[in-house]
Amino acid sequence: MTGCKRIVRKAEGQVTVFMTLLFLVVVSLLMAQYRSALFYTCQADAERAACLSVESFLAGYHRPLRDYYQILAVDGGFGQSAFQEEWLEEQLCSVFEENMKSSYGGTGTGAAILEEPIFTFLIDGDWDFFLREITLNRAETAVSSGIEYIMEQWKIKNDEASASLNQKRENAAQAPKEPTESGQQNVENSDREPVTDPRDFVAEIWNQGILAAACPENFALSGKRCPMTDVSFPEAGQKIHEHIDFKDDANIQRLLEKWDGILAPETGLRGIVEDGAVQLYIMEVFDHAATAESRIKHGRVLAYEVEYILAGNDSDSENLKTVLWKLLAFRSVMNLSHILLSGEKGLAVQQTAMALSTALLLPQFTEVVAFLLKAVWAFAESLADCRTLLKGGKIPLMKDETTWYLSWEQMLRLNGHALDGNNGGEGIDYQGYLQMFLMLMNRDVKYRRMTHLMEKNIRLLPQYPQFRMAQCIYGVQATFYCEIGHGMGYKAQAALSY
Repeated sequence: MTGCKRIVRKAEGQVTVFMTLLFLVVVSLLMAQYRSALFYTCQADAERAACLSVESFLAGYHRPLRDYYQILAVDGGFGQSAFQEEWLEEQLCSVFEENMKSSYGGTGTGAAILEEPIFTFLIDGDWDFFLREITLNRAETAVSSGIEYIMEQWKIKNDEASASLNQKRENAAQAPKEPTESGQQNVENSDREPVTDPRDFVAEIWNQGILAAACPENFALSGKRCPMTDVSFPEAGQKIHEHIDFKDDANIQRLLEKWDGILAPETGLRGIVEDGAVQLYIMEVFDHAATAESRIKHGRVLAYEVEYILAGNDSDSENLKTVLWKLLAFRSVMNLSHILLSGEKGLAVQQTAMALSTALLLPQFTEVVAFLLKAVWAFAESLADCRTLLKGGKIPLMKDETTWYLSWEQMLRLNGHALDGNNGGEGIDYQGYLQMFLMLMNRDVKYRRMTHLMEKNIRLLPQYPQFRMAQCIYGVQATFYCEIGHGMGYKAQAALSY
């Protein structure tokens, strides 16, 4: 008989299996948590590396642009004429990889792949970033609150002067001529007492050129020239030269009509107010004809930079001519308005006009001659005003008897020294008048010409021979793809601007 052995299962074996399974579940959970923590840590490292990459990129701002013009931007051309996109991408990618290596104890995660970055250019067509930089910490309340009043007064006075000349010309044409005998008698009287016509001397001075007429003696005129054909944002200049015949009423009429729009604002009054901080910036970083000493010293292709912004010509002399013409036009209308309102000045001019018209056998044109004499008096006073301003003096917008410079007696014996002007302690200086003209400029033209000077001055440095403002970068957005281990990849994005 064969014996059978009975196997009995003990309860302790079931507990062992259960504990093993429980251990595996706990370990799996811990490993999953570890992997999850590791994954998110790698993500955080990649995000940090992306941020450090773009921050490092923007930290390499162009130093001369910052030192000269207080503008933060990266030179995307590295001083060359072409935009160096490959170098910029390589710089972004290398910094990202270095930061990822440091996160893994120097072992690294392999080469990163950079998707095509998006660069924000400093000047992108609407000038927003450019303006944000140059107007930083400059209060817009610096705009003169009287600019609207100035333009209104200019318009009124210019229209009044033009209408007055028209009326006097019509009256003279309708007036009957004096008898010949009376005319001959007046000629004999004029032969006994010759009358000096100040229009001849003013015309002689003007024919020498506006610089000779409006600049004070011993004025150090800059001879600098610089072509602006190779700049990022070309802008044509404006040259002004007018022939003025103070004995021709039609010529003066046409002149007044041209002056009518010389103070017409291009951007509207609201734009003028918003643009106020730009005027402060321009006067801080650019020189002009009356600058005693530059606030920021560096090489400059032109000495009269503010005049270049206003005129846009290649030479200092042409730019100064254009600005002096605008200044002459403004001062002449304002001075003429004072003469027309002054009874004492009108009486003195009327006596001379009567003698001149009688000597010409045209007594009916006495009123027209009187107006032309007033116009030449206002013009001569304006030449003296320009000389005063260029010497560092001041001229009020609206003159009175105490601030008027040339008397009628001086006009009758006029010479070059009489126009030299004075120190002018009351009113607005040359810089103030420049600011007024800048406020009335077209916005885009003004900003483009500012960039011309920035480019050309920086190109004087040997390491930036072809620097271009069009390639300056204000911000960057980059996307990096990298392996973070165990076959997993991650895309890290970062965007930053100044």
